Amino acid sequence: MGAPKNPRLKSPKKIKNPNMARPPSKNPFARQHQTPEGRANFRQMLQVRENKGGRPRGTPDGYTAEAIAPIRLQAKKDAERIVKIMAKENEIDDEYAIEALKTSVEIMREPGQTRDRLTAARMVLDFTKTKPISKSEVTIGKAEAFLESLLADDGTEEDEQPNGSET
Repeated sequence: MGAPKNPRLKSPKKIKNPNMARPPSKNPFARQHQTPEGRANFRQMLQVRENKGGRPRGTPDGYTAEAIAPIRLQAKKDAERIVKIMAKENEIDDEYAIEALKTSVEIMREPGQTRDRLTAARMVLDFTKTKPISKSEVTIGKAEAFLESLLADDGTEEDEQPNGSET
């Protein structure tokens, strides 16, 4: 069969960065970096430019930094008061544990992502409340008590039969 009569044309080379497609002589940033003054000006431009968009880091959806600040302050006050009570009731003496509880209660009180609040709530509950005993132990205990009561009832029935006949 041989080679095809009309071979396929190769695709043109792809440009990696289309913004830098101009030759360096016509690219203003490339010309700027050729002199020490240009490099200093570019460095200063990068330091001075402002972040123009988006909400500040750590601010939940729907809030501005000014709107969330009083809410966080109130949550911090509530957390300190609540942890004082929790430490007194549960006899917590470790300062790191108290600090961790304050932080987690504060996260629970602030508006934010649900998963963060649930994680903080789980940590507080694990730390302050005793975990319930497993169901299997409770069930075994109840079953043993039930069997003992059957044996006790079974023994009394045999003694009460007057004539000894089977039923």
